[in-house]
This record gives sequence, C-alpha cells and structure tokens, in this order.
Amino acid sequence: MTDDGTSQQGFSLPEALIAMLLLSVSLLGLMNYYQSLTYGFMRQWQTQEAWTEAHSQLEAHAATGKGTEPLAEKWNYQFSGVSAGQLCQRVQVIVQTPAKYQAVLHRLECNFAP
Repeated sequence: MTDDGTSQQGFSLPEALIAMLLLSVSLLGLMNYYQSLTYGFMRQWQTQEAWTEAHSQLEAHAATGKGTEPLAEKWNYQFSGVSAGQLCQRVQVIVQTPAKYQAVLHRLECNFAP
C-alpha cells in the first residue's frame, strides 16, 4: 500500500531485471543449441553427398575412363589407378567436402574385350 491508502500492482525493477536476465540466458542457450544442430545436419548432408558423389565418379570412370565435373565449389576430387595385372586396374576416388570429410571408394576395373 502507498501513503494514500491505494495498493500498487506490478513488478519491481529488480524482479524485471532478473526476468530479463533469465530470458536472455535461455535465448543464448537455445541459439547455441540451434547452431550445433544446424552444423550437425550440414555435416551429415555433406557426408551423404560425398559417398554418393564418390560412387557416381566411379561409375562415370567405368563408363568413360574419366570422372565428371565436381559437384560444387570447394569439393575436392582425386583419382588414382594402380595396375592389378595385365587387364585389370584398381581405381580409387577420394571426395573431400568443404567440412574436410573424406569418402574413399575403390573399384577393380577389368577389360576382357578381345
């Protein structure tokens, strides 16, 4: 009650400041969680795309003797072939994502045409 006999309702300044502090800490935690979740999804997507792209590169190499153009900028591709006898060659492709994840696939390609 105030001096004139009326009662006051509402929050005091310290209560409002504590509520603002709790709200800002909660929002900061949620933003950090969202950032981590987004990074995890991005990394998972890049990993899946790297394996898919490595397989596509090996398929293209088997059909044409060379790989295809890179999927996107900052994706690195590396082919290597090692002779595995007179008619066969072991082909390896390495696809590296911008997040530095590597997908490595090998295939044995043999040419038995007369």
